[in-house]
This record gives sequence, structure tokens and C-alpha cells, in this order.
Amino acid sequence: MDAAIILAGGPSRRSGRQHKACRRLPGERRNWIDRQVDILRQAGFAPVCLVTGYRPRRVLACLHRRVHKRHNRKARQGPFATLRVGLYNRSGHVLVVPVDTILPPARWLRRLKRCMHAADIRTARPIDRWGGGGHPLMLSGKLIPHLCSIPLEAPDARLDRQLGQMSESENIRSPWNHFARYPRLNTHQEWLSARRKLGRAR
Repeated sequence: MDAAIILAGGPSRRSGRQHKACRRLPGERRNWIDRQVDILRQAGFAPVCLVTGYRPRRVLACLHRRVHKRHNRKARQGPFATLRVGLYNRSGHVLVVPVDTILPPARWLRRLKRCMHAADIRTARPIDRWGGGGHPLMLSGKLIPHLCSIPLEAPDARLDRQLGQMSESENIRSPWNHFARYPRLNTHQEWLSARRKLGRAR
């Protein structure tokens, strides 16, 4: 079965006192990270793994779901180091979900899984109508050993650079116009924008 990893290794400085994973949507009792875990499980991902880095207690304090947990002790080396911790010892396909990613509905994630299994590709990800976005990102099990072998101090130890080196046939970009954009949930304004879009999608 395909796994999912939620990357929560950053310092989350711009989100204010409350970590972005702990915020709640209007009218919902569950917080953001619990919502992510629920959607991933509905889509059939197992296990779901949470990777922490800076100040992990801030994230774990608002997690009310059973997930696998891993901690990146080298969080200062950047997001690629956190990704590597999540990918360690994984053999099948993996869905990579930054903690501030707006997840599409479970049915769309199942479609992304079928896309990965139907073709011999290395990655699959959604894009909006302007060609932006890129998360959640599904990685082939064949690509994971390569990513884990890249030294953290190497100039190309960045996921975006690795994706840029792939051909279009290897790196599938699937159009998804459900949201006009894929904002990150860092600033107060970005959070308000995401809440409006999610409210209209209900």
C-alpha cells in the first residue's frame, strides 16, 4: 500500500504563536493536521507518517490521530533533510505532503494513485490552470533510493532541482482546477484566502 508523509520540519516563524498545523477551519472541530490525516486515510494511504523538525512539541500537541512519527535531528539543513528522514526505508510509492498544503478531496488523491500505478513514471503532482502548484507530490518507489543517496551538502540537494532534471514523460503534471491557486498557509492573509476557497468548495 502507498504511504504518505506529512512534512512539518520547518520553524513556522511566519504563522504566529499558533503553529499552522493547529489552526481550525470554520465550523470544524478538527484542526488542520487532523484534517490532513483524515483525508489521506480516506484516500487509502497507509501508513501516514509525520516528520517533525524544529520545536516538534508545537505540532505534536495538536495531533489527535494515530500516525507514525519521525523526527529530523538535522532540521537546520533544510527541507530536503526532512524529506530524506520521511523517505528512509520506504520501498513503495510515497505521497509527500508539506504540512501547509491544501489537500484535494480523497477521490482526487485516489486518482493520483491510479495514475502512478498505471504508468512507469517517477513523479505525479497536481498543477493549477496557470501551471503552478506542485503539492501533494507522489514519488515512485524507484526514485526514493536516488533521493536518499544525494548528500545533503550537494548543490542539487533540493526537490525542485531534482524534478527539474526529469523529462515530461517521467514527471507527470496533472491539471486540477478545483482551486485557482495552491497558497501556502504561512501568513494570516494566506490562511484567510485558503479558508475562503475551502468554504466555497463545500
